[in-house]
Amino acid sequence: MREMIQKFNRKINSYLGPKRNGPSRIEIYLDILENSDFDRALHLGSGRDERGIAKRLQQSGVEVIALDPDKGGLSDNELQNRIAGDGQRLPFRDNSIDLVFSEYVFEHLPEPELALNEIHRVLATGGSFVVLVPNPKHYYAIVADRTPFEFHLFWSRLLGKENPERDKFPTQYNWGTYSDIKNLEWGKLEEFYSFPGPTSYTNILPFHFLFVIFDRLVENRPEYHVSYIAKYTL
Repeated sequence: MREMIQKFNRKINSYLGPKRNGPSRIEIYLDILENSDFDRALHLGSGRDERGIAKRLQQSGVEVIALDPDKGGLSDNELQNRIAGDGQRLPFRDNSIDLVFSEYVFEHLPEPELALNEIHRVLATGGSFVVLVPNPKHYYAIVADRTPFEFHLFWSRLLGKENPERDKFPTQYNWGTYSDIKNLEWGKLEEFYSFPGPTSYTNILPFHFLFVIFDRLVENRPEYHVSYIAKYTL
């Protein structure tokens, strides 16, 4: 039954949802990174780098450092330079990093402003910060923020994900709104991309179409989109 509902809802996405032509958000994110000029990069909240982004960047001969507080995730990361550390207290000198990049991490930070200040501190002049972050004002984030972490694990299993404990961490959603992205106190916003829903998290619900209709109605209202990519340069 679950597979039948998911198959039907995928058709609903294609017929009623916002039109999604062109590359995916991860492809856009990776393209921005690959076209950034840097010699030393920090993958903030790298975990095990399940998407292989840092590994791909390292193939160009630059130095890429993986940083994450989760030692288990780091142990599965294929980068040689791995540091167990807190993104809110970076173990680097001032002006020592050319590029900091982070995907789906800021929603987990209890004090994201500390991390942003630290990124500003360690970035060299002309350096860049690239972030992919969910919007705390999207309905998915609002619901997720109000449900226990154990429910997130349960829901991930319902969606058919194996070992959700491996990559699921409690969320805070303290930074990442449209206003947050547009009004960062430092750096110039060089590139910005906004992505409307729906998300896969409602894809097993028989009333998924209601979320799809909402996302279609706000397709041109980025403040209600599900996630953003931004690139800032000092």
